[in-house]
Amino acid sequence: MAPAEPDSRASSAPGPRANDAIGTDSPRLDASRGDLESLLGLPGGRFTRASGPLWLLVSGILSAAIVWGLSLRPEWSVSQMLFRCWTNSAVLWCAILCLLMLANKLNKTRIQERALRRNDLFPRRADFVLSPASARDVLDSIRARCDRPREFLLFNRLMMALSNLGNIGEVRDVGAVLESQADADANAVQSSYTTIRSLIWVMPVLGFIGTVIGLSDAIGSFQGVLERPEAGADDASQIRERLTPVVLGLRTAFETTLIALIAAVGVQLLTTYVYRREEDLLDACTQYGNDHVISRLKLTDL
Repeated sequence: MAPAEPDSRASSAPGPRANDAIGTDSPRLDASRGDLESLLGLPGGRFTRASGPLWLLVSGILSAAIVWGLSLRPEWSVSQMLFRCWTNSAVLWCAILCLLMLANKLNKTRIQERALRRNDLFPRRADFVLSPASARDVLDSIRARCDRPREFLLFNRLMMALSNLGNIGEVRDVGAVLESQADADANAVQSSYTTIRSLIWVMPVLGFIGTVIGLSDAIGSFQGVLERPEAGADDASQIRERLTPVVLGLRTAFETTLIALIAAVGVQLLTTYVYRREEDLLDACTQYGNDHVISRLKLTDL
């Protein structure tokens, strides 16, 4: 009786390795691809953190360019409003710095979201379970599909948990590792907004300082009107002339507050949007870990 030939389906059936149903045609992920800080050839902040010194320099250069450009058109109302008090230029610099940092953080968040769209890291078999042996294959899969995976929030969490499976005895311990890393990521996101939130608070203060300066000028000019010694038929015209600095001082007082409040509100709204995007990213990473790690664990063979 001739020996039975091996079934080709059986020979290609999924084995204990984790790399079976994983595609290889998807492009490799790289956190530096598309990152503005990396495009400038400078080291960037980790995950979604913006590099403060870099954007501090860029915002200073951009603000100086805007001020110089407006100085060439002094007849424009925008130029007159900007140069009426130095606090307006300071508010402009604060707003530009916040906008640059928020734009960079939003771009970094979109880059981090690419990892969540990778569906080829784990086998698609319904009976696949994670064990210390299969976890090593998943780790190899992550490294094969991503350059510097530790720069991604999701991959950093997965590698933190999977690389310690051999030292963890219970499923709840793996959950504790993921939860601890999730808390660390949330704290890192919170701290990355310290500069932006401080500047949001500084801008109205600068506006109030401009208000005090404008009112001080107005009161000083009005005192000159009250101390006018001469009197004559042209009193009305002279009073109007002397009241002009008073009106300009009051105008400065109200304009500086208005500019600062508009800038602060605009930056605050944008900050809320970007922060919500980062919160959604953190929640999605947590859900990914629950669906692909916690629900597939099998640690009875330890």
